[in-house]
Amino acid sequence: MSSLHTLGIAANHIEGEIPRKLRAIESIDVSWNRFTSAILSSTQEFESLASLNLLRNSFQGSMPQSIGHLKGLEFLDLSYIELSNTILESLEGLAYLQILNLSFNKLSGEIPNCRPFGNFLALSFNGNEALYGNAIFQVPRCKENGRKSSRDKWLHILYIVVPILLAILLVLVIYLLRKSGSTSKALVSMENLPRIGHPMISYRELCLATNNFGESNLLKAGSFSSVYKGTLANGIDIAIKVLNLHIEGDLKGFDVECDAFRIIRHCNLVKVISTCTNANLRALVLQYVPCGSLEKWLYSNNYNLDLH
Repeated sequence: MSSLHTLGIAANHIEGEIPRKLRAIESIDVSWNRFTSAILSSTQEFESLASLNLLRNSFQGSMPQSIGHLKGLEFLDLSYIELSNTILESLEGLAYLQILNLSFNKLSGEIPNCRPFGNFLALSFNGNEALYGNAIFQVPRCKENGRKSSRDKWLHILYIVVPILLAILLVLVIYLLRKSGSTSKALVSMENLPRIGHPMISYRELCLATNNFGESNLLKAGSFSSVYKGTLANGIDIAIKVLNLHIEGDLKGFDVECDAFRIIRHCNLVKVISTCTNANLRALVLQYVPCGSLEKWLYSNNYNLDLH
């Protein structure tokens, strides 16, 4: 499998080395296995490797020099593998490294001021009691004459206590806000819409807003209904769901849908602005969602969700 991009064999009882012919490999997850430090000698040739997870293995030794050969690494987890000795300066060669986890090992000595250490998205040295270095790493500062100053001890305590107090305060505020919100009737606000209940919108206004329900304004067509985009005279974009009246029983379905929208309020449901009905039309006027549906972003090849 020389073209394999991702290898995930976590939570097994595997030991040994990874085959060297996986030239295209980009992500390796061998956490919770029995690999030793020899595994790194088989990964240093992987030029495309961006993610390496070795959590909970059996290294029980010093950090291998071969770590510095993985030039393209962006994610590296070496936690809970009983690493000892010092942190290698060879990590400075990992220019693209953004997430590094060295928690709960037996590392000691000073953390080197490696170039990539200043640009991390996440960096953890928790559980290594003998480490010290720059305060930004949340470890004790460099020792002076074998003693830690009382100021450093207080700062270390503050780093722990302050986040806990802030978290408790945040939980308390959220609880009070929810409690006060439950005692009063929630008002549903319409984003970018006038502060009125359900405005009356005529059939003529809908025709003008959608170019007489032209195909250029059609967003989606189905067996039971079609959805058009429209722009009202005041500049507000809307979506108009028009039911197909040729289907038997659809009038009753329209009434049921109106009743459902009348009693349901939720922040993740499209808001109903109004309805429009006549002898030949049954339409729901809805809030226009400019980014489209979640289905489009999940299943269309032309759209991709990023973290934001």
